[in-house]
Order: sequence, then C-alpha cells, then structure tokens
Amino acid sequence: MSNFDVVIHLRRCESGVPATEAGLALAARLGAHVLGLHVVALATAAFVSPEAVAVQVNESSHLLDEARQRAPWWQSQLQRHGLQGEFQVVQGDTVEALCHASRWSELIVAERPCSNPDAPVGWGIVSRTVFGASAPVVVVPEGARVDQIGEHMLVAWNGSREATLAIRGALPLLKRASRITVLEGDPSPSPLGIDTLPDFNLRTWFERRGISAEFRPFKPGKDHGHALLEVANGMGANMIVLGAWGQSRITELVLGGVTRHLFQHSNLPLLVAH
Repeated sequence: MSNFDVVIHLRRCESGVPATEAGLALAARLGAHVLGLHVVALATAAFVSPEAVAVQVNESSHLLDEARQRAPWWQSQLQRHGLQGEFQVVQGDTVEALCHASRWSELIVAERPCSNPDAPVGWGIVSRTVFGASAPVVVVPEGARVDQIGEHMLVAWNGSREATLAIRGALPLLKRASRITVLEGDPSPSPLGIDTLPDFNLRTWFERRGISAEFRPFKPGKDHGHALLEVANGMGANMIVLGAWGQSRITELVLGGVTRHLFQHSNLPLLVAH
C-alpha cells in the first residue's frame, strides 16, 4: 500500500504532455497513488445574463462528457508505469480544485504554459496554486525534458522559510536521487543585527537522514534567476528545488525576482513551495 499521494493536473488529457510524463515518473519513483485531475473551468463571465448561462452550461456539459470518456486512456498511462490511481473530472475553479486535493497529497504536478500563459507570472493558475496549496508543487514548463526527472536535483538554499518548506517537501525524492547539488546563497540578515533564531545546518540535517549532497557557494551578485538556471543546465540537473515567492508577488512583478525569472524562462521542472 502506498504512503504517498501525487496529484497530476491534466490540463490536457493527451499523451506526451511533459507535465503528465513528469508526474507519472515521479509517482513511479515514489511508489505513489496517483490522481489524474482534469478541471472544466466555469467562466465567471458566463453569469452576466440568462442567455450566457444557458450557453455556458451546455458547453460545460459537453466538455465534461468529453473529458470523462478519457478515463480508459488514463488507466493505460497508469498501467504503463505500473501505478495505481484514479481519474477525476470536476467542474469549477482550477486553483480551488488543486488546492483542495493538495490537503491529502504529498505532491502536486502542474504544467506551466509558456507559449500562451493564462495570466502574468505570479497571478496565473500555477502561481496561485503554489500560494494556496498545502503540498509542494512541481511546476513543469511546457516543452521541458523530463526523461530523467529526479535523478540529479539542484537545491537552491538561502535559509529562508520558503526554501526550507521546499526541501522538506522534496525529501522523499531527495532520498531517491542519484545526485544532489546544493547551491548555498547568502542567508537573509537578522533585522536586529544579532542572532535571534536557532542555528540550522542543512548539511548535518541531510546527514541525519542519510542524504549525500555536494554543497557549492552561490553568490552571483545580481540576476540570481538567470545565474541559477545557467548553473543548473551546466551541471546537467533535471530538477530545481527552491522556495517560491520569497518576496511579495507585487515586489517580484515590479522589480523582478528568482521565482518570476524561473517561471518565465526555466526549461527544467521546478519543485517549489511557498
């Protein structure tokens, strides 16, 4: 019996989608139970008039029936990876559905559309899911390579709450990785200029859990997002673990930030937590 639950957001119920393939591969690595979740969205604009409601209900019913007919396809995907799971099609708000499912799950896997994103970075479906989810989210860019996902994991570490949550969420995968590289950035300074919090050492924390990792200093000076992605690709990493939105969304939208840059430009899956 599985101790893990993985939810894969099936934005597209079709084969060959990188996010779906990544989710299935990670679930197989964890021996997880898998929920394939497809959400038929209800547009709020549909309720502006009785005529619009009738059109929306008719269209939505058609999409629901069409999606539910994909259940045999999903079972074939599970069988291909030797997995147990289920297929659900619900109607409503995608973010609400994913965040609800995250309450009993260890991992959410979602596709980040690049060619036609649903909203600016920080306000789209994936970003809002990261903010509201009770579990870490694996953000898979559209078109990403996922054939070796989880083999070499790159951890961005700066001692922040968000980075710590991401590492804790990634722990089952870190224990199964063939290689782990930790990029150590500068921790946030104490606002009082004195040591007000207990000391935490990630190296010894990993050692107590039987995890072997290579630690490297990471002090690029500026353009941290670009530098992080360049290092990750240069060393052949296939997943980046990092805390998301350490600054507010408004700050990152106006001034830029690591999360915003990686959500926009990463060709690698990101395991993130906020």
